[in-house]
Amino acid sequence: MRICPQVRRPLVGLALSMVLGLYLQQQFNLSALLLLGLSACALSLLSGGHTFRRSCGVYVAVLLLSAAYSAVESIQVPAKTVLPAAEVCSSSQEIIGTIDEDPKFFEDDAVIIFNFRVDAVRFEKEWHPADFLVRVRVNSMIRSAEYGERWHLKGRFRSFEKAYGGVGGAFYTDRGSAACLRKAPVSLRRACYSLRRRASSALGCGLEQFPRQAQLLQALLLGYRHELPNDLYQVFSRTGTLHIFAISGLHVGVMAAILIAFLKIIGVAKPKWGLFLIPLLLLYVVSTGMKASAFRALTMASVYFAAPLFHRRSDTVSAISLAAILLLAVNPFQLNDPGFLLSFTVVCGIVMVHLYTIRQINGVVRPGRVVWAGLGGPKSMAVFLKAAGLLMITSFAAWIFSAPLTAGFFNSISPVALGGNLLIIPLTFMIVLTGCCCLLVAPVSLSATIIFNHANRIFISLLMGTIHWLGRLPGAYRFVRSPSFWVPALWYIGLVVFFAGPVRCRKYGLLSVLCAGLLWIVDAHCFLADRGIHVEREAGFAVMVSENSRAQILSAKGDSYSLSRAVRFLKRSGVNQLPVLALVDSEIDACSVDEICQNFSVDRVWVPVSFRQIPAVQNLINQGVNVGFSDRPGLPAGSGSVSLELSR
Repeated sequence: MRICPQVRRPLVGLALSMVLGLYLQQQFNLSALLLLGLSACALSLLSGGHTFRRSCGVYVAVLLLSAAYSAVESIQVPAKTVLPAAEVCSSSQEIIGTIDEDPKFFEDDAVIIFNFRVDAVRFEKEWHPADFLVRVRVNSMIRSAEYGERWHLKGRFRSFEKAYGGVGGAFYTDRGSAACLRKAPVSLRRACYSLRRRASSALGCGLEQFPRQAQLLQALLLGYRHELPNDLYQVFSRTGTLHIFAISGLHVGVMAAILIAFLKIIGVAKPKWGLFLIPLLLLYVVSTGMKASAFRALTMASVYFAAPLFHRRSDTVSAISLAAILLLAVNPFQLNDPGFLLSFTVVCGIVMVHLYTIRQINGVVRPGRVVWAGLGGPKSMAVFLKAAGLLMITSFAAWIFSAPLTAGFFNSISPVALGGNLLIIPLTFMIVLTGCCCLLVAPVSLSATIIFNHANRIFISLLMGTIHWLGRLPGAYRFVRSPSFWVPALWYIGLVVFFAGPVRCRKYGLLSVLCAGLLWIVDAHCFLADRGIHVEREAGFAVMVSENSRAQILSAKGDSYSLSRAVRFLKRSGVNQLPVLALVDSEIDACSVDEICQNFSVDRVWVPVSFRQIPAVQNLINQGVNVGFSDRPGLPAGSGSVSLELSR
C-alpha cells in the first residue's frame, strides 16, 4: 500500500527544464540561431506528431526555448557594449540614465549608492544609445535621490569580470559631476519606496540612544542591510546567520498572520482572504526591494491564498516552481545571482527534508496518520515538541543544502550555524512579529510605536549577544577554497535522490554525498600539500609567504581598499590562521586591520619603526592588537633572508 499518492506537478518539470536550458547556454555559449532553429523543430513536432505529445516533449521544448531566450539576451549588441568600449578608450565617461532602485544615502560619509539603468553614453564626442545596468557611487552629496529620477553623470566606469543580477560594473563620480535632469514620475515602486522610508523612521522612534539596535531592526524588517555596521555584518556572516536579513517567508508569513487576525476580527470569510492579503503583501515586498527571496515568498503566499478563490488546493512545490519560472522569465541572468540560488536551493531542501521526515514517521507509526498534526493538541509540551522538532529539521535542511553554495560564493563554512539557528530563528521571529506590530500601529499611536520598539530593543540585544557568543566558539567558522564543479553536482544529486527518490536508490544518494565530501577534502588537501617557500601576488596589493604550510606571513598595504582585497584573497586561498601581518604603507586603516586580526587570528602585526606615532597604529595598540615594530619594511625582525617589499 502506498502511503503517499502520486502527485503530478508539471510546473516542477517546466522549472527544471527552464533552469537547465539557461545553464547550458551560459556554460557553452551556444548560437542563438541554432537554438531558435531547434526550438522551432521541437515545437513543430510537439504540435504535429501524436507520439510526441508527452511530458518529455514539452520539457525538451521548454529547455530549448529557455536556452534560445538566454542566447538572445546575451547577444552583444552595440547598446550593451558601448559603455565597456568607452571604458577602454577614455579615462572618464559620460552617461545618462534612470535610477533603477531605492537609493542608499549615507549621511555620515555624504555618499549615495544606487543601481542605474544607462540609456545613453557619450563616446568619441557623440551620444550613443545604451542598455546597461551599473552600480553608481556619488561622493560629497548633500541630499538623497529617488527611484525613477533621470541623471547625467560624468566619472569613471569599471566593468565587472562577471555580472551578478544583471549589474555589469561600477561607476564612480562626485556631486560636481552629477546633475538631475528630470524628477521621478509617479509610479507604484516610487510610492512603495517612500512608504519604506517612513516605516524606517517609525522603527527608529524612541531608539535614538541605541543606533545599533535601530539599524539592525531596520535591516531585519525592511531589508536595509547596508545600514548594518561592518563589524556586526561580519559576525553574522562568519556564523552563517546572515540569511535572517533576507526578506523571505518568515517576514511574509508574520505579516500575513497579523493581517489574517485583523480580517477575522472584522468578519471576512476565509475564502476571501486572498483578495485583501495578496495586494497588501505585494506592497510590502515591493517596498523592500523585490529581491528573489521576497518574490519567492510572495508567489508562494499568493498561490496559497488564491487557491480557495478558484476552488483549488494549494501546492507548495508547484508554488516554488512558479516563482522560479517568473523570476527567470523577467531576468535570466539571475541564475548566476547568489541570492537567487541560495533562496531557492534552501527552500527546496527544507520542503524535501520535511516531506521525507513526515513519510518516515507515518510509515513507522501507521499508514495514514500524520503525527505532526497529532502533536498540536491542547498540551503545551506536545506543542513545544512539535515546534522544536520542526525547527531542528529546518536548521539541518538549510545547512546541508546551502553549504556548497556558501563555500563557492563566500569561501566559508559555518558549522556553528547548524545549532545556532535553533537560538537565532526564535529570536528573529519575535523581532519580526514585534516590528510588524509596530509598523501597523505607527499611523495610529506614537506611544504604542515607542513601546513596541523598546520591547524589540530587548530582543535585539539578546540576538546580538547570542551572535557574538556563537562567533567566539572554537571552530565556529572556517574559510575554504571554492569547490570544483563536481563537488556541488554530486552533493545535490545525492541529496535529491536520498530525500525525494525511490527507497531502493537511497543508498546511491548517500554514496554520492559521501563521494562529494571526499572529493572536496582531497581537493583542499592537494592545494595545501607540498608548499615550499613561495610568493603569491594579486594586483600588487599584497605578498604572501608560506614556509611548508606552517609559517604564513602576509605583507600588505595598510589602506582599506588593499586590505579588503587581501581578505578576499585569503578566503579564496582557504587560509584560516595568519601568524604575521606586516604593513608597509603609512595610510593604515585601523578598522580593516582589526577585521583581519579577528577573521584570521593574527598573532602579531608588524609595522616599520617610523610608523610608531601614526594615530592608526596607536588605535591598534589601544584596541589590544599585538603590534611589533621592525626597521625592515614589510618584514618582521628575524624572519630570515626573504625580502617582502611592495611596489607603491
